[in-house]
Amino acid sequence: MTVLDATPPDSVEQRDLYDRSPEFFRSWADGNVVLMGDAVHPMMPNLGQGGCQAIEDAYVLTETLAATKSTDKVPRSLQEFYRKRIIRVSIVQFLSRLASDLIINAFDTPWSPHDDLGKSWKSYLTFFWKPVLQLAIFPAQFAYLYSYYPTGSMGDLPAALESKWKQQHQKSAEEAFERVTKEGQKSAGPSFFKKAEIALEEQFSKVGAP
Repeated sequence: MTVLDATPPDSVEQRDLYDRSPEFFRSWADGNVVLMGDAVHPMMPNLGQGGCQAIEDAYVLTETLAATKSTDKVPRSLQEFYRKRIIRVSIVQFLSRLASDLIINAFDTPWSPHDDLGKSWKSYLTFFWKPVLQLAIFPAQFAYLYSYYPTGSMGDLPAALESKWKQQHQKSAEEAFERVTKEGQKSAGPSFFKKAEIALEEQFSKVGAP
């Protein structure tokens, strides 16, 4: 709450989020044209899958078109692309929307004996749900999200990268936390959008000057 209270109101920006229901009864393709990514299956950002699903779309579309031997078969190939992707994308859309709804409507700051922040019934619910989420739901959810690897399994590569990055960044992270503990957290400067707004105002003022 201290951080929120210290945040200037004019630095808070509203950015609305939208998704849409899956297109089970209308194809993404029409003739030689097809939609992909957020253009046809936007989703809530809580699982970080908007860009990931667009990349998967691009891979499957490239693979499908590469196997198309003549231009007159392109419309059929685009319909095949739609059929290959609709089920997986729809499941990811559902999981993303579910995560968003749960975070907003069902969960709150978990209850903790160390502070007075989580005191609502949602806080207690979140506290008791944490083990289930961490040990069952989250692993199952991410196992599905990461189950698509068309070029083959990555084997031990993820674990090796995790170990490398942990060793590389743990020291700097601990130093940063120690510095904040001693010196306090510095207030943030203007956001990217505010800087862009200021730059535009300066540009227009120069153009309008005699």
